Amino acid sequence: MLDFMVCFMGKPERLVLIGFDAPIASRVYRYAVEGELPNIGRLIENGVYFENCLVPHPTITPPNWTTIATGAWPGTHGITCFNMHKPGMPLDETYPAFDSRDCEAEYLWEAAGRDGALSILVNYPSTWPPRGDKVVQVGGGGLSMNEWRIGVKGGYRCSLCECMLFSTEEYPLASVLSLREAEGWVNLPSNVERALEAEVKPYFPRALYRVEPVSWWLLLLDYGGGFQEAILSERKDFEKAFARLRRGEWSRLIKMTFKTERGRVKAAFKAKLLELSEDGSRVKLLISPIGALEGWGHPEEVCSLLEFEDLYPVASHGFYSALNLGWIDVDTFLEAVDMEHRWLAEASRRLMDKYPWKLFFMHAHCPDWAYHAFINRIDPSTAKDPAEAELYGRVELEFYRSLDRMVGRILEGVSLEDTLVVLVSDHGAKPTTRRFDPRVILEKAGLLVYKVENGERKVDWSRTKAIPQRSSYIYVNLKGRDPQGIVDPGEYDKVRDEIIKALYDYTDPETGLKPVVFALKKEDARIIGLHGDRVGDVVYGLRAEYGGQHGVIVTTAEYGIGSLKGLLIMAGPGVKKGVVIDRTVWLTDVAPTVCHLMELPIPRQAEGGIIYQALEDPDEKTKELKKLRRNYQRLLEAYKKEAELTHTYFMEEN
Repeated sequence: MLDFMVCFMGKPERLVLIGFDAPIASRVYRYAVEGELPNIGRLIENGVYFENCLVPHPTITPPNWTTIATGAWPGTHGITCFNMHKPGMPLDETYPAFDSRDCEAEYLWEAAGRDGALSILVNYPSTWPPRGDKVVQVGGGGLSMNEWRIGVKGGYRCSLCECMLFSTEEYPLASVLSLREAEGWVNLPSNVERALEAEVKPYFPRALYRVEPVSWWLLLLDYGGGFQEAILSERKDFEKAFARLRRGEWSRLIKMTFKTERGRVKAAFKAKLLELSEDGSRVKLLISPIGALEGWGHPEEVCSLLEFEDLYPVASHGFYSALNLGWIDVDTFLEAVDMEHRWLAEASRRLMDKYPWKLFFMHAHCPDWAYHAFINRIDPSTAKDPAEAELYGRVELEFYRSLDRMVGRILEGVSLEDTLVVLVSDHGAKPTTRRFDPRVILEKAGLLVYKVENGERKVDWSRTKAIPQRSSYIYVNLKGRDPQGIVDPGEYDKVRDEIIKALYDYTDPETGLKPVVFALKKEDARIIGLHGDRVGDVVYGLRAEYGGQHGVIVTTAEYGIGSLKGLLIMAGPGVKKGVVIDRTVWLTDVAPTVCHLMELPIPRQAEGGIIYQALEDPDEKTKELKKLRRNYQRLLEAYKKEAELTHTYFMEEN
């Protein structure tokens, strides 16, 4: 548990910015003040909690973490959705928005680097490859370590693989085990009464680079009284086993080298024996994501610095998939979540202890994936089973507790008397509600036309005037800009007016509600921070009764237990203590406020403002400047008077 002093004095000398992805801010606050999240609770007690932190539209990960780091709106920094689209690309083509080279604004750590300050980045999205001369970085090319979304089509890739399940029963996307009596094994213990074996063939469908086939052996052992133990080995030699497993237990950390088309990769993983019946007829074996121990750090040597005995960088999306697929129970899921958070915490501490840093940034994606997986099972407005709602409510609290422990561990080595701490999110989350499909609306308006080819409906580009793209954009199929454009530039505004009318005219026939809160031409969308050639020709947003957890949903939306507002807590020198502020703040305000408090160079494209209401003395810098000017004037006057008291002699020229 975090134990820190409450006395903050002077200017912050360091910044610790910890990011949670898609937490529900009001629930974090409630859990914290009730004592369930003691470390976050102490930050609230000794800092400021902002109950109306609004985030940019669309309410989605890459643009909003970039806004936090730059102080710029998405239209300015250019990361405008989860995926990117640039002029000249086919309208049905995008790519993941995780490449730092697409960001057109200066990051806070780049600005600080101009002042000679070193920054540490841990798993901060959309920041790979690293930018800036004064940066130590791990991750940033995806949403978790060993996940890559740069230059990838069809979602994402992992350095090696996500979770794998091997079972005697059939599960979706799992591998079925065929057990038989063991034979040919050497060095078996003499007290083994019976042994069963199965060949285990790991699979790597999401590998970043092709992995050469691997084969292991699973051996089940009965020492009398039923099967109680299993081992994994690369060959039929008991003494060469790389894992010994008991029912319900995780293995130690397994380190192994895999051959890929790009060379040998050192990696790590764990195994858990989820089930083993006494007669050996039923077995469930989980292999955690196999994560590379190299290739994700800058400078590269930080990778070896972050090797631990029992923790490793996990491509954690696999655990959420395993829960959704029914592979694992909630307790195994929570163990896995905590495994990732402990690595993030220990990696952060080791880097902070090793380097002379001034700014630290990190991100944990857990709440986002968790709410995508099961928020509808928690929320009373959508849950179908009260018992299940209670169970997943406990899971929610437990993953927040895990995050709270991570926060406490990161802050253990920090003196909060001279450190500014910011706990922030990119957006919130809500349950999945009613479906809204803009394609249906555009098709009914005659703007989107389909044709049938080989039994499939496909867009007929020769007759299509407009098409939805990404979370909240609609593009005109414009001649001269788009590869299959048919709309003459002279008709551009007319078509946009038709799109906006169709969106506003639509009424949900089942509810009588108007789903569309706003529909704006791109030049009008500047009022919400969207502009330029990386946004759609029309930008729209939906009310909370429609859509998924976040994205096209407007930033003020609230539904059931959910809210799209951001989480923002600040504590440290110069910040008020124990205050809840209800004024509207924006994510664009984080960087300017940090720079003001720490007297750092401001990122060149920053557009936010300083949150003066959070400061102990909003006029402190002005007072200091006036005092310095007054003292300088006094010194100057004293110097002049002193000079007048000094005799000066001049030599006559010859």
